[in-house]
Amino acid sequence: MKLYSIEDTKQVDAFKIPSIFEDRLPLYKEWHDFVFFDRKENIFGLLNFGIHGNPYDSKRGYGTVLLYFVNPEGKILTERKVIPLNELLVSRFNPDYVSDDATVIYQNDNSFKIKGNLEKISFNLKLPVKLPPNTNKGIVLDILGIHKKVNNGMLQAATEMGRLWDNWVEIPRLFSSGEITLKNTTFPINTRTSYHDHEGGRFDWSSPYGWDTGNILCDPMNKKEPETVRFLFYRYGPFDEFSYGGIIFETKSGEKKYFDSQKLRITRTGKFSGENETVPGITRLLYPDYHPHIPERIVFSVVNGSDELEIVFTPKTVCSVVAASLLVTAEMELNEMYCSATIKGKVGDSIYNKAIPCWFESARPRGGVSNAIEA
Repeated sequence: MKLYSIEDTKQVDAFKIPSIFEDRLPLYKEWHDFVFFDRKENIFGLLNFGIHGNPYDSKRGYGTVLLYFVNPEGKILTERKVIPLNELLVSRFNPDYVSDDATVIYQNDNSFKIKGNLEKISFNLKLPVKLPPNTNKGIVLDILGIHKKVNNGMLQAATEMGRLWDNWVEIPRLFSSGEITLKNTTFPINTRTSYHDHEGGRFDWSSPYGWDTGNILCDPMNKKEPETVRFLFYRYGPFDEFSYGGIIFETKSGEKKYFDSQKLRITRTGKFSGENETVPGITRLLYPDYHPHIPERIVFSVVNGSDELEIVFTPKTVCSVVAASLLVTAEMELNEMYCSATIKGKVGDSIYNKAIPCWFESARPRGGVSNAIEA
């Protein structure tokens, strides 16, 4: 179900900055994630542009730019820049994010133009929108259209997600072209596999129990790969049974399938031993012995009628972003994982056995193994 056209992107994906009279302004958060993988250059990139806190008070709010790249040798390069609000231009009416260090501009030709020049990383990319955007509401309606029914888990999770995120939009596919410079080495970027995620709302990091979400960066020109595969699982309690979500899977023929979490089996095995970077850097000084528990393998498996699907996620590198609560001493950890996702099985009339690059975000309260990624 396509609720919006590509031309609507600017309005659908605008910053929804709240009224100055909002009583929870200090808890406001909003950000844009741009994710891409260039298969020719073998480069993964995540570019995050955010505003946090009271957007009308420079003493109680700020902007951030967070960059996470994996170079052709598989090495992580991260950078984070805090931008004072009086040096940042954002608006309720469009998704533009403008500062001296980094800019996001939505252009009249239905593309994003993102530029930045930080200490270790610079970028100049154009990202045309290739599929219409989906909102949180649109995704729920899509699921209802497929299943023609609602269950209690879906309603409880949707209610909680609506409370925490006032505005969530995703664009399943963009193209990326331009160049990036990583520590004085410049790489051309030209890829058909890019994704955009926009979230916003008024909540404290101590509130959510966490979520798993991500996008398998399928090549639209490769007949052996699906058209799109996205997933979202939201935890509204401390244990796995307090969760709801699933996988939205679309074949090349346009057939959409939704695999509900109540039918999915998720297993996590082993312990990730690859490269992990933690930001902000002060976290490494405060907790020098802390290492997030990241599984070596995460497996989604499901049988639904004649469809049988298994997705094996193997993290290659991890960027752990630690965010502090404003109300209590709790902290939230967002593990941004660059993975290989091996898709096996039969969906509709299509048979799959293919490894595809993937972005996987797993958010948990920061702490021990039991309430990090396995909570």
